[in-house]
Amino acid sequence: MNILLLGGTGVAGRSTLPRLLEAGHTVTAHARSDAAARHLTDTGATVARFDTGDPAALRTALVGKDALVDHRVQIPPSSRAALPGAWRAFRYLRDEATTQLVDAMIEGGVQRLVRDVVTFVYADGGDDWLDEDAPVTASGPMAANLAAERHVARLSAAGGAGVALRCGLFYGPDDRMSTETIRLARRPGLGVILGSDTGWHSALHTDDAGTAMAAALDAPAGVYNVVDDEPLRRGELAALLASCAGRQHLRRPPGWIAPLSGAAGRAQARSHRVSAARFHDLTGWQPAVPTRRVGWPRAFEDAR
Repeated sequence: MNILLLGGTGVAGRSTLPRLLEAGHTVTAHARSDAAARHLTDTGATVARFDTGDPAALRTALVGKDALVDHRVQIPPSSRAALPGAWRAFRYLRDEATTQLVDAMIEGGVQRLVRDVVTFVYADGGDDWLDEDAPVTASGPMAANLAAERHVARLSAAGGAGVALRCGLFYGPDDRMSTETIRLARRPGLGVILGSDTGWHSALHTDDAGTAMAAALDAPAGVYNVVDDEPLRRGELAALLASCAGRQHLRRPPGWIAPLSGAAGRAQARSHRVSAARFHDLTGWQPAVPTRRVGWPRAFEDAR
């Protein structure tokens, strides 16, 4: 396929681009800076520089493309996440920017779109496994994920194939939050894990993000969960991170913090025991890092 990749230098993009090239696809990757352009060129992609907010420029960039993979995202640092306006760019990229993109794809006849969103849109599931038919509820900036899914579905309704991947929380190489998690766990022994110890938490190693996006190019249109094989209770996750940091335990935020940390914090505090069985069955995708019991020790060791 001839693919246009947006967000190719972000966490998911850095994982996806090499996987697409290894699969034999021709990839044109968008760059906003000279440094990004150099990285993309070194990886093996053709670089395109244009304003993704300009409909005419976007239509031009889509000429001759078979598919588009959109990884654009802007997540504020944890220290600013609860501030007014902190999620403005996040909302824009998942809502307005995605509808502009789908409009251009429909007009240009580009048939396939893969867009990553997050599993935080699910309602609290307690101990139940959550598949793609489980109830969703999203407010504040998290609602933009469901807006992105609706825009992706518009491409399918127009005769194309829109695929939205609800990814678990990323961790691993190139991920800013993972670097911060390791730093805080080692010194001063903090674990920023919101929610009760008995609640479930699902994740995805960054190495597996790219293989999932590549597999999604052959998936039927729809919404799919993409997580590793072993959800962990938050108490188990905290104990794992403490062990990796060489500590007996980590100090955690008190329970009253999550309700005050904004819609994103409240969503993260829910119990999400997510299953990717549907995506496994339809595409054959399997995570190379099946559990954080393997991934986190490796990440701590690499960070040394």
